[in-house]
Amino acid sequence: MNSSWNKQIIILSLISAFIAVVGIISTQKAIFGSLFMPIIFLFLLTYMEKDLKLSLDYSIPSFLKVGDHVILSVTIKATKGFGLLNMELPFYQEMNIVEGTNVHVLFKGIREREVTMTYTISSLRRGIFKWSDIQIEYLPVIGLKRRKVIKFPVDHTLEVDPEIKTLKKSQFQLKSNRIKPRNSITRMGPPTHEFESIREYVPGDPFKSINWKSSAKTSYKDNLMVNVYEREGLKNFIFYVDISPYMSRGSTVENPLEYAIVLVLSGSRYLLSKSYNVGLWPIKLFNLNRKEFVVPSSGMDTFNQIKRSLLLMESKWVTEPFRGFDPSLTRMMLETRPSVMIMTSLERGNASRIEAISSSMARFKIKPTIVDIRAESISAKYTDPRLGKVFSSRNYNLSKYGTDHTSGRVIQWDPINEGMGKAAYRLAMEAGW
Repeated sequence: MNSSWNKQIIILSLISAFIAVVGIISTQKAIFGSLFMPIIFLFLLTYMEKDLKLSLDYSIPSFLKVGDHVILSVTIKATKGFGLLNMELPFYQEMNIVEGTNVHVLFKGIREREVTMTYTISSLRRGIFKWSDIQIEYLPVIGLKRRKVIKFPVDHTLEVDPEIKTLKKSQFQLKSNRIKPRNSITRMGPPTHEFESIREYVPGDPFKSINWKSSAKTSYKDNLMVNVYEREGLKNFIFYVDISPYMSRGSTVENPLEYAIVLVLSGSRYLLSKSYNVGLWPIKLFNLNRKEFVVPSSGMDTFNQIKRSLLLMESKWVTEPFRGFDPSLTRMMLETRPSVMIMTSLERGNASRIEAISSSMARFKIKPTIVDIRAESISAKYTDPRLGKVFSSRNYNLSKYGTDHTSGRVIQWDPINEGMGKAAYRLAMEAGW
């Protein structure tokens, strides 16, 4: 009990005692009834002095898709105490409250109170969100300075998956002189058990391939040696995603990066359904975290790894010039010569960087497909919806950015004016889906 609370008790006690004394001295019956006031006051004071006790239960989903509606439920049970409860339930800026509210004010009276609050949310953006703590502010009727904030930790995460477009195989049964046979000799997949050679270890090599005997004999090189096995299967396909700030033009929920993520996920599912080996790398210099890239492989485990990496992908500021690929991607290009699709948004500030990346792939005999996601119509959409239709990919000339078409095939995509199906059809013609 703090000093301010003690002063209030003393003042109220003195007032009730004075009225009681006046009631005893007086001969009037009306004032004589004030003898019971100290007893009533002490009873209420004893009850209100008890600290508030809260118990909380919540029902929050673990998975959600962009655009889906879901109902969140929080049940609170309050015992003891006497005052107001001001509650703020979990919420994120990337979400909309479709129905109800996440802010509630309740009055805790003498009786025990149990209330269940529900509200419906809709997620606008993909990602992995950790729910914030539920915060409740308690304001007692007597002694407002004794108000306190109670936090209930919520150990819960919500995974919001982007909406994946289903690309049908019948859409891509087309003829193109750029499409190579599916069993081309360059379409190498995962390693077999047929031994080929021994080389030095590079980041990204599986530990089970380390040759410990050879590593012990060549310890003077301060490097491990690994076994290299022959590869077979279909060609590796790598999505190389730009994460520069040019990919965030628009809004936090609609920008080139968000459209690139949907296209990569949709394309990955389609290619994996044809037993291709699919991988993912962000356009970043070095010191890549292992969770940021996915080594090309097949099956649903690979798709889940790609989806997990994309959920955590955010645009970052990169000032260093491009000086080469990270060791894991370099090894993959040397050994498998994959098809590469670069997802970017070409602007004057990053065109030279994309050009340097495309030129560097030429030494691996790789000619990437560059998907240029136009951001002008996206930005105009949030300025004036009518302006979004003014911009078209036909209005742009990439040559003004200095992009060399000999180092890569450039495909422009205006996501506001062209749907995913048409864009995928054109990509299939150029990238060999």
